[in-house]
Amino acid sequence: MGQVTATSSDKVATRDAYGKALVEVGQQYPQVVVLDADLSGSTKTINFAKAFPERFFNMGVSEQDMMGTAAGLALA
Repeated sequence: MGQVTATSSDKVATRDAYGKALVEVGQQYPQVVVLDADLSGSTKTINFAKAFPERFFNMGVSEQDMMGTAAGLALA
């Protein structure tokens, strides 16, 4: 992924940039998955979910479980 340089006319909300960047990373790296805690609309992870539904996991409001799942996925 190349470097992105923003100018004053390119200003976007951080969460919008994050959602877009996740999709770009997902396109380059098929092993990347996204875990979400019922905030896909707010954090814009919904963009990744639409592009890669098989690699998106909504864990619900259970951040501790999400961390355990992330650790298990990292070891797999």
